[in-house]
Amino acid sequence: MNLKAFFARNRALWKAAAWILGVFLAGFLLSNFVLMPLFVRHGAEVEVPDLKGMEYAKAAQLLAEKGLEISSGGWQYDQDQPDSTVISQEPEPRMMIKKGRSVKVVISRGAEMIAVPFLAGLTKVRAINLLDRTGLAVAAIDSLESDSVAYGCVITSEPDPGVRLERGGGVRIIVSKGPTEGRMLMPDLVGKKLAEHQGQLVAQGLVIGQIKYVPGQSLEPGTIVMQAPQPGFVVRRGDTVDLAVSSN
Repeated sequence: MNLKAFFARNRALWKAAAWILGVFLAGFLLSNFVLMPLFVRHGAEVEVPDLKGMEYAKAAQLLAEKGLEISSGGWQYDQDQPDSTVISQEPEPRMMIKKGRSVKVVISRGAEMIAVPFLAGLTKVRAINLLDRTGLAVAAIDSLESDSVAYGCVITSEPDPGVRLERGGGVRIIVSKGPTEGRMLMPDLVGKKLAEHQGQLVAQGLVIGQIKYVPGQSLEPGTIVMQAPQPGFVVRRGDTVDLAVSSN
């Protein structure tokens, strides 16, 4: 049988095969170039919800309901957002993304809490600097008389040391004005000239007692080498101060 006779006898079969192939190709083209693009553009994309301020668990649940996933972008302190709530997100709200994609969120640790440092005994300036370095502020500075804390030094603070405050919180410091009226802290006179400070002691109401001249010192003559009472002791007006002074 020649080829021409073969095709003539099976013409109907070939027409059916061609028709089936044409339908298949048409369906393939329709699916890939018409239906699939429509599905991808519309059915598979969702709008990203606004998660800011939402608790992490609720944000994850909301995303799951929309066919999206949640991923962590880290944690950070935030004084405006409560602990475990969303601070920021990526992508931003109302953007369209495909289902199955993830939304990255940054979660709040809440306000950073800082312990009040121990300030007692520091000078006012050092206490203020320490609070600033720690991340706290000075709420107020008050003064009180004190027989035990030197003038200009911190007696105490409020709140007490160790109490935790939000970053930027205020601490009240109470600074010594020195001893109560009629009392004072004995100044440090060692190494100073007697002639220059004798009048100061008298002006403060103290009485110069025994002055002992000590030879063989490497200091200039008239320099105070010892004193009684010792520096920092509480003295009263009328108390006697004994001195040892270098001689020639």
